[in-house]
Amino acid sequence: MQQFGTSEVARLTSVPVAAIRSMVRSRYVRPMRGPRGALRFSFQDLVLLRTGRQLLAAGIPARRVSQALRAMRAQLPADPPARGLSVAAAGGRVVVHEAGEQRDALSGQLLLSFEVRVDAGKVRLIDVPSPAADVAASSGEDCDRAFAAALELEDTDIEGAMAAYRACVARHADNGARANLGRLLHLQGRISEALQLYGAGDQDDADLLYNQAVALEDLGRMEEALTAYERVIELDRGHLDAHHNLARLWQQRGDKRRALRHWNTWRRLSHES
Repeated sequence: MQQFGTSEVARLTSVPVAAIRSMVRSRYVRPMRGPRGALRFSFQDLVLLRTGRQLLAAGIPARRVSQALRAMRAQLPADPPARGLSVAAAGGRVVVHEAGEQRDALSGQLLLSFEVRVDAGKVRLIDVPSPAADVAASSGEDCDRAFAAALELEDTDIEGAMAAYRACVARHADNGARANLGRLLHLQGRISEALQLYGAGDQDDADLLYNQAVALEDLGRMEEALTAYERVIELDRGHLDAHHNLARLWQQRGDKRRALRHWNTWRRLSHES
């Protein structure tokens, strides 16, 4: 079975790394663990991540998204079919097309349309224009394209990637682009600049706030970091990394009770993921 790493999944699906991790924590997908605990995603996971991202963006309730993805998983092949497949909204249903056969995944008003193709053994997820797409959707697609381009540039042109992320943040206020731009700034040692960027974003976005907490910690602002990590947990009780960092910080401070509480939660979540 072909497997993909997190960065490769982000490149293939145009789903931000932070969003991928959030969807893993929400158990929309359940990837395997590779060496050193690295997440390893299957072909099914690629399709489910892309589908889930589009359904959530369309305003579909999380419970309904989870139902749709569970239904789709049971119908998707383990490996990409040679003739490819497509996922689309048709007649108010999510329909999977594979080798000429159509399968209804779940009833409901869901908006998505993309194709999965295999070229020279490589999987490609391709957007299919929808006649029902409006200006807002087009704007979102522009941001997705800019985000995908920035991801590809990270390995070869950091400055170019940062410029692409900045454009996505400026034009679309995209939290994924803001998080990745901040991460690159942080890696370059420009932590105060990254912190300022995070602070201007959505303070109810758990992944963005987690990045902010890490930056505060690296700047030695421990009280603020603790507060930020605790806020992450309020927003996302299953945020594995936030529980880990809180456990570590409370342990360093000698607060064994609080440290143990977060260690226990971290171990439980690690076991479940």
